Order: sequence, then C-alpha cells, then structure tokens
Amino acid sequence: MTDVSAPAPDRDARAWRAIVALFLVTLIWGGTFVWMKQGLDAARANLGPGHSAAGIAIFLALRFGLAAVLLALFVPRSRALGAAEWKGGLAIGGALYAGFLLQMSGLESVSPAVSAFLTSLYVLFTALCMSALERRTPSWSLFIGAALATVGAALIRGRPELTFNAGEWLTVAGAFVFALHILVTDRVTKRLDTLPVTLASLAWVALGSLLLLVYAQSGDSAIALADARALIASREFLVPLVLSSVLATMIAITLMNVYQRELDPVRAAILYALEPIWAALAGIAYGMDRFTSYLLFGGALLLAGNLIAEMRPRARS
Repeated sequence: MTDVSAPAPDRDARAWRAIVALFLVTLIWGGTFVWMKQGLDAARANLGPGHSAAGIAIFLALRFGLAAVLLALFVPRSRALGAAEWKGGLAIGGALYAGFLLQMSGLESVSPAVSAFLTSLYVLFTALCMSALERRTPSWSLFIGAALATVGAALIRGRPELTFNAGEWLTVAGAFVFALHILVTDRVTKRLDTLPVTLASLAWVALGSLLLLVYAQSGDSAIALADARALIASREFLVPLVLSSVLATMIAITLMNVYQRELDPVRAAILYALEPIWAALAGIAYGMDRFTSYLLFGGALLLAGNLIAEMRPRARS
C-alpha cells in the first residue's frame, strides 16, 4: 500500500519506478497485437471458417492458464492465496476477461484503425469514472493529457471512419470495461498482496476462457479434438502463444498490478495509451502495417499528453 506519510523524495522515486515499469508494459503490449493476430490467423487456418469463438477461447485459455502456472512455479509468494485474494482476483480478472471478449467481438466487423480509436476511449472513461467515484474534477493537466492521449491513439493507424455499427458499440463497451479494469486494479492492489491477486486473476481469466470454449463446443460449429491438437502443436500458433503468455501476461500484468498503485489511475491510463505506438511499429516490422504521417502525428500527441499529465506532479514536487 502506498505510504502517504513517506518523504516526498521517496514517493517521487516510487512514482518514477512505476512510470518506467508501466512504460515497459506498454512496450510489451505493443507486440501483443502481432502475436494475437498470428495466433488467430493460425486458428482460422487450422480450424476453418466459422470457429472464431473456439479459436479465441483456446488462445486465451492457454495464454492465461500457462501464465498462471509459470507465475506459481517461479514466484512462490504468489501461491499465498486466501479468500480475499481469490475475490480480488475475480474482480480484476473478470473486468480483464470481459474487456477482451468485447474488443475481440468488435474486431469481427471493424477495422484495426477504428478499433484502436474506440479502445483508446478508455483513457477518457477512466477520468470520468474517477470524477464520479471521488466526486471531484480531474486536474487540468490530467484532463488535457487524457484528451491528447485519446486523440493521439485514435490517429496512430490513420483517420478512423465510423459507421456506428454493432462492432463499434461493442468496442466502445470494451473500452469502458478496460477503464473499470484500471480502477479495480488500483483499488484491489492497494489493499491486498499483488502477487497472489495476480495469480488469482490469471486463473479466473483462464477459467472464463474454458467456459467460452465449452459453450462454443455445444453448438453446431463444434471443432474436432484432432483439429485442436493440430492447432496447438503448430509453430504458427505455439510461438505467438508462448510470447503472449510469458511476456504480455505473466510479466506485463504482474508489473501492472505491482506498480500501477503508485500512480493516479488516470495518469496510468494516459501512460498505457502509448501502447498503439509500439503496436503500429511492431505491425510495420512484421509487414502488417505501413508507415504513414499519422503515426508521427498521433505519436506526438500521445507524448504531449504524457508530458502534460506530468506537469502538476512535478510542479508540486
């Protein structure tokens, strides 16, 4: 828990460590876009059309399940689970799982540029939710920073064209849930040991993904066990799965849960908005995106938003 009585230099040092850690999280998450796309493409190729729900469920179940097992094996302290940790992990994991499902469902009918724009609304949603919960208006630096970060994230992959279809509304709903995830993470990790809570949240997401797979298997589009085995054994699926599980899930989410509590949730959301920059660069490196002036303009707005968000804390120090 953050010690409000700690000397200012110590609070500053913890805040800077948190900024560096969460910046690293955004770098890792930037690669997740490529890994998820590779994994889902492999699922589509191996399972055939009409099995997107099963492919998503298999990827998420293995991604979060493997991350939970590795965290429990390599960080023994994470195994100190009690009822409070399972309950806190359910709150964090439930919000994370719901956000992923809404975002992925929306991606079925919207372009990556539109998805990136609408998902970036979680920055503003976080600020609005914080204002409602604490009955106070965010500082001008956080509000302006959140607005700039939202616009910057929207323009990274080009000018989005909205048609207000169902996929876009699902993506907006996902952005709102991701904002709730940031707020829930802030509340839970300030009162409970972060490592056991992280393990519990990963386990809950894996369980939810398995339930989704069971639901997908109960319909007419059930997949054959041999096809699922072939998918999991394929290099095209296994490599992005391991990268997503180890880097983007076990390491990144643990860093998020440990260090986000040192920052204002709105400040953390603005920092997370840097992710589309690294996602676009990763996409360019893998030949999935192309370099445009929008990347420079959007990136500049994102960086400006982060710098402005830091103005008030630095001035107070």
